[in-house]
Amino acid sequence: MASSGSTPAFPAFEDLPLRKDGPPYNAWGLYGARDELGRLNLITPEAVKRGLQAAEHGIVINLNLPLDKQTSFGNRIGLTRKIVLPEKGVQQHLDDELSFNTQCSTQWDGFRHFSYKNWPNQGDLVFYNGQTYEEATDLNVARNGIHNFADHPITSRAHLLDVPRYLAKNGLPPLVHLDNATPIGADLLEACARFEGVQFEPGDICVLRTGHADAFLALDDLEAQKKVTKYCGVRKALDVAKWHWDKGIAAVVTDGVAYESSREPENPIYLHEIFLAGWGLPIGEWFDLRKLSRECERLNKWTFLFTSMPLNVTGGIASPPNAQAIL
Repeated sequence: MASSGSTPAFPAFEDLPLRKDGPPYNAWGLYGARDELGRLNLITPEAVKRGLQAAEHGIVINLNLPLDKQTSFGNRIGLTRKIVLPEKGVQQHLDDELSFNTQCSTQWDGFRHFSYKNWPNQGDLVFYNGQTYEEATDLNVARNGIHNFADHPITSRAHLLDVPRYLAKNGLPPLVHLDNATPIGADLLEACARFEGVQFEPGDICVLRTGHADAFLALDDLEAQKKVTKYCGVRKALDVAKWHWDKGIAAVVTDGVAYESSREPENPIYLHEIFLAGWGLPIGEWFDLRKLSRECERLNKWTFLFTSMPLNVTGGIASPPNAQAIL
């Protein structure tokens, strides 16, 4: 059992699945049969205090793209905004109304976003801690909703793994940002962390910069952006899953469309299944890490306080993160 001080202990990766009649590599029941926080349970007061200690310079950095900056997944409805005028002519006050897909821009994937497939039977879908598809699609069911991320704001120490910078500084081939040709393996994650002098402890947040957002936003042609269907991310592999589990990482964040590389035929596993439905590990995607990476390099400092207060929507599936880094 891995533990650190008063941090909740967790079993070895090799002991998964915990619920033996459940899907592969699940950690169901680790924090109770009705738990809805998953790996966020690792963010203890001690983990938060480590984050506060990392905020040395008082530099606050926004990590959210504008809500109207849509990802390459064009089937998600972007932001529409309406100004609501007073009914009795010109008045001092104005309102506005917003409508958008909660994953159209910078986002947290909640635990009702992604399921295990074909479990327990062919064609079945099951979510974190055994939640059924019928429950997950019922608006009257609050279980595993995004409101849990608001009731327990995602606040902890975080580390930026700036992979493009690491590769450039060490004379290694760059990532192919708008393709899945160069997935990021566990060895590269570990090498980047060591190069930066980063040491993870349970409850920390992993912030992974791939450079995808930089490359995608540099395409000023909307039609060219719509043609982007592949993306770089971590490799779909068990050693990558094990790396995250063993480090005690409580949540992951990336500047890519997805945390893991677009599907690789030689690696049939899906980390979204394991992270979200298996462990309850929040996945943040399409974060704006451009200014953060510049400031981290300027200060030679890769560790900081991360805070996020998602929308408090009972039973919600996903949310803009409203996230910031404090260096």
